[in-house]
Amino acid sequence: MNKKYFFILIIVIIFPFANAISQNVIASAKLDSTNKILVGDQVKLKLQLTYPAATTISWPDIRDSLRKSIEIVNKSKIDTIKNKDPKNLTLTQTLTITSFDSGGFYIPQIHFKYKNQKDTAFFEVLTDSLLLNVNTIAVDTTKAIKDIKGPMSVPITFKELLPYIIGFILLAVIVLLLFWIMRKRRKGEPLFGFAKPNRPAHEEALDALEKLRNKKLWQNNKVKEYYTELIDIIRIYLEKRFNVLAMEMTTDEIMIALFPFMIQETVKKKFREMLTLSDLVKFAKANPLPNEHDGCLDTAIEFVNVTKPVEEVIEKKSDQQAEEIKNIQYINKPAGEKDHVE
Repeated sequence: MNKKYFFILIIVIIFPFANAISQNVIASAKLDSTNKILVGDQVKLKLQLTYPAATTISWPDIRDSLRKSIEIVNKSKIDTIKNKDPKNLTLTQTLTITSFDSGGFYIPQIHFKYKNQKDTAFFEVLTDSLLLNVNTIAVDTTKAIKDIKGPMSVPITFKELLPYIIGFILLAVIVLLLFWIMRKRRKGEPLFGFAKPNRPAHEEALDALEKLRNKKLWQNNKVKEYYTELIDIIRIYLEKRFNVLAMEMTTDEIMIALFPFMIQETVKKKFREMLTLSDLVKFAKANPLPNEHDGCLDTAIEFVNVTKPVEEVIEKKSDQQAEEIKNIQYINKPAGEKDHVE
């Protein structure tokens, strides 16, 4: 038998079987709605492959474009959908495509490779090619050319304002927090937790005066600094003890503010002399004698000791004992207020 006729016989015998196998694998490509779009519009291309479950398939690797004029904007995942025949599987993928050139463009055939369970070679099945018409917007040349429309005003939504509102609230919280921290530090209070109970005003003043003595400021020719710190200690004591704004008062105003309080005249006189001498040092550049420096400090200490509050502990023993204790104690009270002893 001639070899030519032998090969023809083989092809005739095998072709029906190969054709039967390929008919079990079906590939399709369809545009979702129309094959006509405007330049820049998008259309969806749906790819579908149906094949026997025992078949091994190779999904095509589609790049960023199907051809030069057709670009792929987006690719969905490859999904499996239910098939009426449980022996078959169906895979789908949707491509979003567009074109920025006008004209008619063919979407080429897409090749799917598959292999049967008992075969070693891969076969191919192709989709149909599709025509995509890309049109431009029709221009009426009989009408006059119009200006480009200006920007349109769009109402602002709450969603757009929300980031600015949150930012303003956060900024206000930060400012208030900084103000609170500065106020706490200025008062010497702790930022967190409970503040320590304040010491009595006279104890703080006496400690500050003793520290001033140990600094030896006037001995080191810092006379003005010495009197400035001395008077500041006394003014702070007056504010805490008698609740007067001594830090903002002159010497005369301080003495007037102390008038309602029962303070010995000799103590008041020495106290005024101390204040007056301090004013002369600070504002008139006076230079007191060394004994006057120590004398002013001693006067300040005496004034604090005399005017500090005295706790009355009077036991109910007898009227005579109560009267004796009342006569011994010196109580600083505003004028006109009567002492009352139980």
